[in-house]
Amino acid sequence: MIKLDYTLETPEERNELVKKILEENPNPNEKYLEILADYLILCMEKQEKKEKKILTDNRLMTVNKRETSFEGLVSQLENGEDGIYNLINSDKNMIF
Repeated sequence: MIKLDYTLETPEERNELVKKILEENPNPNEKYLEILADYLILCMEKQEKKEKKILTDNRLMTVNKRETSFEGLVSQLENGEDGIYNLINSDKNMIF
């Protein structure tokens, strides 16, 4: 029986290995299919994270906390645009 090779880094290489495993064992049980799926998906997630195409929930939360656009700040305040002007006083660094 062919074992999973975690040294393979690209999804294409892992996909070829999974195809060989399925040719050798055409009727695997559900648990083994789940393991094979995780084997493929985890590699794809790592590659996409390197390319910074994935925005996880945690990453979106961080981005939303650090919203700096004027429109984004206005949408978060109850008074809208007036709320920003209420934040400004003689010390201009207070808003930062």
